[in-house]
Amino acid sequence: MLKPAQDEYTTPVDDFWTERIQLFTAQFPTYYTKPQSVWGRFHTAEEKYFGAASEIIPLKHKKGKNTYIMMQPYVLEPILTLSVGIFQKPKHYADQDSVIGKIIDEPKQEGYREVQVGNAQAWYYHLDKTIVLWECFFDGRFSTHPFSEEENMQKLWQGFEHWLINKFPQATTIATPFYDPIAESIDEYQKFLKILGYSPIAKAAFGKKL
Repeated sequence: MLKPAQDEYTTPVDDFWTERIQLFTAQFPTYYTKPQSVWGRFHTAEEKYFGAASEIIPLKHKKGKNTYIMMQPYVLEPILTLSVGIFQKPKHYADQDSVIGKIIDEPKQEGYREVQVGNAQAWYYHLDKTIVLWECFFDGRFSTHPFSEEENMQKLWQGFEHWLINKFPQATTIATPFYDPIAESIDEYQKFLKILGYSPIAKAAFGKKL
């Protein structure tokens, strides 16, 4: 299943997710046995902010309008069904519980379902032309440490970053907190950020010019 049959999958009608795109193909060594197409579903909302937004990321304007973005990476998993025949009289075995039936047919696939594998959030501050990429990660079962050697994490971050830059072409800066507790240490996380082109811009923030 190198590229899940998206043409066989009908995207559910959901006003919350305004956009879906394919991000990249990943091999998850600790979970799936075959490469998976990683997709992203996006939700955006317009907000107003007052002061608190500049506590971590340096912003010139203490109030104004921003756009909130939520992205959930997901993969498409096949939905499988089994046909089970029920015995009229359950079979008894000395060392087992009573057996009430058995599988009578091969598993059948009935479409796909979206399985979330991580999470990402960002804000765009219009007056400052600044994207704040707050977090972007795979769930623990889909990632390995250290992040600086985890190609999937880098591709996920770059895919989200690319979408944000295209969505907000006026942006001149992208910034992010200097640490995320999903990492095993501050050093690990900051090494990861530096590989992605970020450097310190404030006491608690990394960033780069666009």
